[in-house]
Amino acid sequence: MQRLVFISAVCVWTLTSVATANDDWPAWRGPRGDGISPGAQAPLRWSETENIVWKTAIPSVGRSSVIVVGGRVFVTTGVAADSSRRVLSLDRADGRILWNVAVFTGPEGTMHRFNTTASSTPASDGRHVFAVFNDDQGLYVFALDFEGQVVWSKRVGAYFSNHGFAASPLLYEDGVIVNGQQDGDAFVVMLNRWTGAELWRYVPAVKLRSFSTPVLTAHNGEEQLILAGSMQTVALNPRTGNVLWSADGPSEKFVATPSVGHGLVFSFGGSPNKKGMAVRLGGTGDVTATHIAWRNERSMPYVPSPLLLGDYLHVVNDQGIYTCLEPRTGKVLFSGRKFGPVYSSPIAVGDRIYQFEDSGGCTVIANEPEFRELARNELHELVQTTPAFSRGQLFIRGEKHVYCIGNGNTPR
Repeated sequence: MQRLVFISAVCVWTLTSVATANDDWPAWRGPRGDGISPGAQAPLRWSETENIVWKTAIPSVGRSSVIVVGGRVFVTTGVAADSSRRVLSLDRADGRILWNVAVFTGPEGTMHRFNTTASSTPASDGRHVFAVFNDDQGLYVFALDFEGQVVWSKRVGAYFSNHGFAASPLLYEDGVIVNGQQDGDAFVVMLNRWTGAELWRYVPAVKLRSFSTPVLTAHNGEEQLILAGSMQTVALNPRTGNVLWSADGPSEKFVATPSVGHGLVFSFGGSPNKKGMAVRLGGTGDVTATHIAWRNERSMPYVPSPLLLGDYLHVVNDQGIYTCLEPRTGKVLFSGRKFGPVYSSPIAVGDRIYQFEDSGGCTVIANEPEFRELARNELHELVQTTPAFSRGQLFIRGEKHVYCIGNGNTPR
């Protein structure tokens, strides 16, 4: 029997406001879920001995990224010795572990060799931390306060996938949205983030795993929840879970989070044949024949999410091929192998783009149509997570440590 001790799962993306500061990084891919920081410039250069503010060892393993809220850094991990899933809170100033809470214990089940029992990035509304974990029987969502006490926990359904679980939760108004698409009873659910009560449930027609984290957008005043999975890219009404529109593709399996901009949704997926497409916002029902702006089946990503920054769509695939696209037309402006193997998704601070490789190397490039390297940095530790940025500092979770990188300074 699995034992629920306490944990919290939710992911924050906000079209509406939450109680976090503008310079926080409270969820997967930041405050808007797009990988772009609203802050100033981040450090350009670092090494194991240069511009490392602190480095903290994290017990056991996880592929979740860190989040940063106020004076706290939060991260999840899974400990094989006692089959526990844990949420950790670190002091932002010096990296001290303030608490390490075992929120759940249970069999890990089957999963991909690169997956872990803690691959879903937590999220925070400034008062609570939310996290999602699974075992071989179900999917569980937990909410903790900033002292590490469980506020509520809920089993949201059975869960089965030979590849495990990885999608991060999303916060919308008073809700927590969790993507439970799987090779079984697939669903997407929204819970009340104060109580855990179920608010709505969407059941896709095709039961197929998706690790893609949803994103929020609006078109002509209508809020839309963009979801990739089950062979479709779909927009739901985030208040009701009802389908607004759907488009077939670009593939059958999804990990990357979609990007939205220029009136388009950019969706990527597929394994082994990786594909991308752009869908025009504004349609209703099945828009496959009417609203597909472009498709691309060359050097597209499966795991890394795209980064739309102004007039350029930056795409790095799992093998390290970098492609810059003109977002409105899909025209390839540049393509070439510039990185080693990649699981991490790029983020942007100002006009700088930060791309980590599995090796721990990070290349900083310019937001331009041609590839221009600004700096190359090495941590010499496996990195398959995505950085967070807050108040002039980068935070990155490696295989064994969490790093704070910031020109040697501490946050004010």
